[in-house]
Amino acid sequence: MVGAGDVGPAMDAAGKLEAAHRLHPENPLLHYAYASSLFLAMQYKSAREAMEDCAHSHPEFLLAQYAIKSWNYKEWQSLFLLPQWGPDTRILPPVISQTVKTQIVLPVREGICPRAALFFRDAHGNFSDVEALQKAPIELATVISPVSNPQIVCVCAKICDNPSNPFIVESLQVPFYPYGHSARSAFEYLCLQEDMDLVMIDRQDRILLNKRVSFSSRMMKANMTIQAMLNSSEGRTISPMELTMAIQNHQRQVSLSDVQF
Repeated sequence: MVGAGDVGPAMDAAGKLEAAHRLHPENPLLHYAYASSLFLAMQYKSAREAMEDCAHSHPEFLLAQYAIKSWNYKEWQSLFLLPQWGPDTRILPPVISQTVKTQIVLPVREGICPRAALFFRDAHGNFSDVEALQKAPIELATVISPVSNPQIVCVCAKICDNPSNPFIVESLQVPFYPYGHSARSAFEYLCLQEDMDLVMIDRQDRILLNKRVSFSSRMMKANMTIQAMLNSSEGRTISPMELTMAIQNHQRQVSLSDVQF
């Protein structure tokens, strides 16, 4: 890793974040980012001590609590290893391009804030009128599936570029992997947000839409339920076959027309 170790860019960044944290000790996100920068610089012992201090000083700050639990599973990764994403992003990072095959909720970061974003690849050219897409009203919903072993959660987006026939994006995922798994982290972040970015890309990785959409009260309530489920479950390893069978079972039981936005 370039710049990792006792000296170099990573430690320079850690020093600056430490200074910011010392100036604003009441800000848990700066403390969290400082611990994350130490981890990036491979100062693992100091990073864990800083994160434990953050968790102890700010017990209500769930990101630090999740990080410590992930550390116990040897799965935690630095905030700064997440791909940068925000409302002004215009170029798709390669790691996201390689991951997004259809639709998926992914963990990203905006500056020093970890977030979840919903990505959809328009592989079939459904959105040839990009101007209409960008102007279209969009609604989001979270659905807790009746399929519970493993528990499926759906994040949906209704895009009304054609009001008489809205297009619905549905991402079916399992959040309840062990602490530190990227799928779990994405939903941990999602449940702490009040909005999320919906990103539409085409086959050539061109960004057709990058829009931040606020959550409805219904979605906020569903997310609170998911957060409580995450906080009470250590999760487990789920095989690809289990996941495929759970998704197929969900699709037999739940229609997109059943989703309430």
